[in-house]
Amino acid sequence: MLTPLDVLSVETWILMISAIVLFRFYIHKKWQFFKSRSIPYEPPTLLGLGSLVSFIKNPDGIFTRDLEFKKKYGPIFGIYSWLSPVLIIGDSEVLKQIFIKEFSTFPDRQNQFLKVNGKEMNTSLLSTTGDQWKRIRSTLTPTFSSSKLKAMMGIIEQCSDKTMESLKMISDTKGGRFDAKETFGRLSLDVICSAAFSANVHSQEGQETPKIIQMAKKAFSISFASPVMLLLFIFPWLETVLSKFDWSVFPRDMLTYFSGLTETLIEKRKSSELKQRVDLMQLMLNVKVSEEDVKNGATKGMTLNEIIGNSMIMILAGYETTGNAMLFLAYNLATHKDVQEKVQQEIEETIKEYGGLTYNGINNMKYLTMCINESLRLYTPVARNARIADKDITINGLNIPKGTLIHVPVYGMCHDDEYWDEPFEFKPERMEDMNKIDPMLYMPFGAGPRNCIGMRFALMEIKMGFCKLLQKFDLDVCEDTPSAPLKMLFRNSVQAKDDIFLKVVPRCNK
Repeated sequence: MLTPLDVLSVETWILMISAIVLFRFYIHKKWQFFKSRSIPYEPPTLLGLGSLVSFIKNPDGIFTRDLEFKKKYGPIFGIYSWLSPVLIIGDSEVLKQIFIKEFSTFPDRQNQFLKVNGKEMNTSLLSTTGDQWKRIRSTLTPTFSSSKLKAMMGIIEQCSDKTMESLKMISDTKGGRFDAKETFGRLSLDVICSAAFSANVHSQEGQETPKIIQMAKKAFSISFASPVMLLLFIFPWLETVLSKFDWSVFPRDMLTYFSGLTETLIEKRKSSELKQRVDLMQLMLNVKVSEEDVKNGATKGMTLNEIIGNSMIMILAGYETTGNAMLFLAYNLATHKDVQEKVQQEIEETIKEYGGLTYNGINNMKYLTMCINESLRLYTPVARNARIADKDITINGLNIPKGTLIHVPVYGMCHDDEYWDEPFEFKPERMEDMNKIDPMLYMPFGAGPRNCIGMRFALMEIKMGFCKLLQKFDLDVCEDTPSAPLKMLFRNSVQAKDDIFLKVVPRCNK
C-alpha cells in the first residue's frame, strides 16, 4: 500500500502544505477589508469565489439581490468579487459627495473590462479614464447643445414618420400586432445614424432583419458565464495580456462590421457635401488630432481610433438603450389606457399651441415627461452604476481607501419601498415635481460630470417618436403580452426577459 512519502518526499509535502496555508492566510487577510472597517458584508466563501459565483450563475438576481442585502445590512454594505472588495452604497448623502462634490476623487467608473472591448471601443467614453476621458468628453459635449439638438429635430421627425408608415402597414395587414423591441430598436438606430452621422442605414426598410440590427443584437448578448469572463473576474491582470492580442469580450465579426461601417462614413466625408454638415461625425473630424499630439499633451480633439470607437458606442447605445426606453414606455402606456389618453390630449393641445411638434413645444410637454421619467424609474436602463476611488477619502465617517470599487444599486434604489410608494407600479404623478425627487435615488442617466452625454438627445427622440405615434394610433396589449411588472434580464444591458408584442389601433381622423 502506497503512503504519501512513497509519492512525494517529506520536503515536497512540507513545501506544498506551507504554500496552501500561506495562500489561505492571504485570502483570509484580503477578506478582512470590510470587517476591519466595521462595514457589514456578505460572508465570502472559497467555493463561491467570494460572492462571484452567485453572480455568474444568476446575473438576473441583481434585480432582487441589492434590495435583499439592503434590508439585511442597511444602505452601505460590502461583497467580495473573489478577492476584490466591492463597496455597495445606497446612501443618498454619501452618493452626493461621490458623484458631485468629490468627483475629482471618483472620476472613473471602474478599473476592470476597460482593455478588452476591442482596440476601437477601448477608446470610447465608457472605457477611457483620466485625462483621456476629459479630452474626449470636452470634445463631444458641444454636439449636444440646445442649438445642435434643435437642428436635429427635422431628421428625428423624418425617422419617426418612417416608423408610422411601417406601423400603418402593420395595422392594415396584420391587425396592428407588432414586435415592440424590433420596431423601436429600428427607429432608435435610424435616428442616431441619420442625425449624428448623416447615414441612411435602411434599418426600417423591409421585413428582413438588416445586417446592422443583427450585429447590434450580438453586441448585447454577452454571457458573464463564459470561461474567459470568469478568468478576467478572478485575475484582472489578464486584461493587459489579452489586450496585447486585441482580444475582446465582444464578437469579432460585430466589431469588424461596425468599425468598417464607421470608416466608410468617414471616407464619404472626403468627397461629398456631407463635410459641410454639422453633426457628431463632422464635429469629431474637425478636431481630429494625431497620436503624437495626444502624447504631447493635447487637451482637445480626438484621434482617428477614438473617433471610430466613440462612433461605434454611440450607434450601439442609440440602438439598445434608447430603443429599450421606448419599448418600456410603450408597454406602460398600453397597459394604462387612462395615462395614454392624458398624453394624447397633451399632444393635441401642444400642436394647437405651437402650431406643430416644435422643439419648444415638445420640451414643454409636462405630462409626457412625467410618463418617460416614471418608465425610466420602473425599468431603469442600468442595474448598477459604479465609481472607483482615486485616492483615500472619508465621507460622513465612511473610510474609502484608494482603489476601492463602489457600486451604486440604481435598480434597487428605484424599487425601494422606503423611498417610493408602490415601487413596482407605474404612477407618472410621482414625477410631477422633479425638485422633490432625490437625484441620487433616481439616476437612469447617471449623475454628476460623468452622466450620460446623450441624455437630452435620447429624451428628444423619445418625445418626438411618441408624439407621432400617439397622434395617429392607440396602443393596446395583445393576448400574449406579458403582465406587469415585466421580468428582466441582466446581460451587458438591462433587457426584458420576454418578447413584448403590442397592438396599434388607428385613431379616427388621424
